Amino acid sequence: MARNDTDLKFSIPNNVRVLYPLVIVPGIVHVLAPSTVRTIMEHLGFRESLGGLLQLVYFVGVLTGTLLITRFMQRFSIKQIALSQVLLLSVSLFAASAAPWYALLLFFYLFAGFANGILLTIPGVYITGVCGEASPRAQNILYGFFALGIVAGPIFPGLLARWGISWRWALAAPAILILPFAIPLVLVKLERLARVEKLSVKVLRDVLSFNRSLFLGLLFALLLYAGAKGSVSMWLVSFLERESGMGPGSAHLVLIILAALLMTGRWTCGYLSRKTDPFKILFLITAVSLVLVFIAPLLAPGKGSIILYPLVGLFGSGIFPFLVGYAAWFPSAESSAVFTSIIAGAAIGGAIFPYLIGLMNQHLNPKLGMSSIAILFLGVIACLIWIKPHVIERC
Repeated sequence: MARNDTDLKFSIPNNVRVLYPLVIVPGIVHVLAPSTVRTIMEHLGFRESLGGLLQLVYFVGVLTGTLLITRFMQRFSIKQIALSQVLLLSVSLFAASAAPWYALLLFFYLFAGFANGILLTIPGVYITGVCGEASPRAQNILYGFFALGIVAGPIFPGLLARWGISWRWALAAPAILILPFAIPLVLVKLERLARVEKLSVKVLRDVLSFNRSLFLGLLFALLLYAGAKGSVSMWLVSFLERESGMGPGSAHLVLIILAALLMTGRWTCGYLSRKTDPFKILFLITAVSLVLVFIAPLLAPGKGSIILYPLVGLFGSGIFPFLVGYAAWFPSAESSAVFTSIIAGAAIGGAIFPYLIGLMNQHLNPKLGMSSIAILFLGVIACLIWIKPHVIERC
């Protein structure tokens, strides 16, 4: 049977699919700080003001790596970049796991963030370059696998906490696991993206000239969403253990369920986007996420927040993939620069806001701090209203 125009419009090249499993371990690494920070704080004897530095340093590394991707792409192939960062991630995590002092751990974790930032971004850049208008769907599938890693991420640290085993093994495990996940990448042929413009002031001027409102709207929306998502992930375990009296490992289970629903939601959004305007889905799930994250910490911690926080993962699942998918709305030569720019914005949000929420939790009130994350979702909604005319016209 011949494929109709709709099928062709949303088709995904076969070689793109080999990138899906590559982002699973970066998903695990992405939640290592939230999964281990409570145990590290207890072991080394400090509170949120220092504990938040672990996530801050990670996202500084992510930001640095993301900003350099387009420069790397002008000199190396997608495969060469990805494989080199697999090696760097493995070595840096091993070094961090063996670090005798917190300062040295932070130093090596910076490089882990650098490598992980490239590994979780470069597949999305490639998809933006080769999938065109199928990009929102392909991004949801890709980052659904990333969410699969986020599901697995808290399991091992949770078990280690429950069994009283050193948190250092939680850092060493993904250093080993990333290596076999790179094997499919070695075997497949990935085309070099044509006319990749490196991220520069000149390119940003061209992007702003093409569509200033869409670019700035996506940039700030990703910054605020990453701040909200990172804040929930970073402090959820600590919040539930302190406010609900949950034992070691039990609060990790809530984080695991949240991540499982995040994965399910992204694949569901990828399917629904073939039948419904992606922007309508995006606006709805953002609004619901705002309500859930506001009321979750205010309800009885033993009941309400434990139930509602996983729903934040479900409804907030498609926000990131849909937003980065709109990078394909820019000219192909500039889409990689747009993608890396908005991911850099996400890295900034993920670095700053979890640290600030941690300070609020320590010095004010944990319930107030966790509930205030809703303000970030409100900012995302404002950005969506701003970009609506530009994405609807293209649909």
